[in-house]
Amino acid sequence: MARGAMTEDTRLVRSAPAAQPAPVGRLQSLDGLRGCAAFVVLIHHAALLSPLWPGNAAPAAAPPFSFIWWANETPLKLLSAGTEAVMVFFVLSGLVVTLPVLRPKPFDWIAYYPRRAVRLLAPVLGSVVLAAIWVMALPQISPQDEGTWLSSSSTPDFSWEWIVKAGDLFGGDGQINNPLWTLRWEMIFSLLLPVFVILAVVLARRWVLVTAAVVLLTWLGERVGASSLSYLPAFLLGALLAVNLDRVRELSTRLSGTAKGRATWAGIGVLGGLMLVGRWLASPVLDTVPELEFLLRGLTPLAAMLIVLSVIGSTALRAFFSSPVPRFLGKISFSLYLVHAPIVIFFFYALQGRPLIVAQVVGIVVSLIVGTLFWWAFEKRAHQWSISAGKVASARFSAYLGRGASTEPSGRSHDGSRPTGEQQNDDDRGSGS
Repeated sequence: MARGAMTEDTRLVRSAPAAQPAPVGRLQSLDGLRGCAAFVVLIHHAALLSPLWPGNAAPAAAPPFSFIWWANETPLKLLSAGTEAVMVFFVLSGLVVTLPVLRPKPFDWIAYYPRRAVRLLAPVLGSVVLAAIWVMALPQISPQDEGTWLSSSSTPDFSWEWIVKAGDLFGGDGQINNPLWTLRWEMIFSLLLPVFVILAVVLARRWVLVTAAVVLLTWLGERVGASSLSYLPAFLLGALLAVNLDRVRELSTRLSGTAKGRATWAGIGVLGGLMLVGRWLASPVLDTVPELEFLLRGLTPLAAMLIVLSVIGSTALRAFFSSPVPRFLGKISFSLYLVHAPIVIFFFYALQGRPLIVAQVVGIVVSLIVGTLFWWAFEKRAHQWSISAGKVASARFSAYLGRGASTEPSGRSHDGSRPTGEQQNDDDRGSGS
């Protein structure tokens, strides 16, 4: 997801006078969480190549204790809950994009907007060109019934217009690159960042009320089909975490010193995970209680916030998500998120006639390789371009006002982040489904 949700540096903060955060280094566990979420999205789309996989149009009910049953109606669903991973990306974006605004150093809003736009748009455009190549390489005429993910994401009538539509971040057209629909919400949140920051600061100590409002709005969005209500409130929970991050870290230090405290953090993480896939766990009763699904969908932003909170607070979870593999996935997460869907679809068509599992495994492996190469060859440079765009905009604006060009310490962007090329996520981002 996302990513996008997957595009800013994630950093620790230390307590400071007036409760204002200050950066002291990367919060590596959130990088790892973002990377694992991006990998879940990849597994999600590879699984959806099968028309029998839940999430496709009216698949037959899986027999109890079959592979599909275990994978979708038990907590193992966390390994392929790509749609739900969107909420994790959005909460992470709300957290890490808000943090620089809260630092004691004045935040450069003039630099922020062009920097953020380039940071999102440049990798997206690169991925769109790559997606077009995958789509044109083989005819995409789906053998599956209409309504499956493969059929809706295949492009048998490709033309250059699809490239333009995919590059429109506000349009969110994911026809040739399915996950791009989430970038629309990342862009809207980015533009409305001052509003989200003000709300988070004003309501910082009313977190119970804010969380209840977010759940209510998300439920309402799911209930009536209002996408802005379904997705935007999740960013506010991330911003609220950013405002309260010092308190969270103090609580983590206090609780992690006791067995009971460590169990509490673990419990928060388990609760968040179960809530995130709650609608899948409750699938046997959803036909008889259809309103329950909307309620469970409404809880997903809260579930995502609990997961992020537990990864910040739990010593064990911090250690796991800071380990080499999650950290590597975190580093390439935005690139992996952007490039993977056209690849898994390509290998479905390229390997027709072979067992589906072959296409799925090859698609996953090639996506990881291409995502790594895309990060190295393009995304790292796009991050540098975004920093330069912010500096130029800020300097030009200051010169226009007669104040002289603004300066920044060497090696830092205007929001205080280091030009490492490592993205936040998800982002992003999020999953497409």
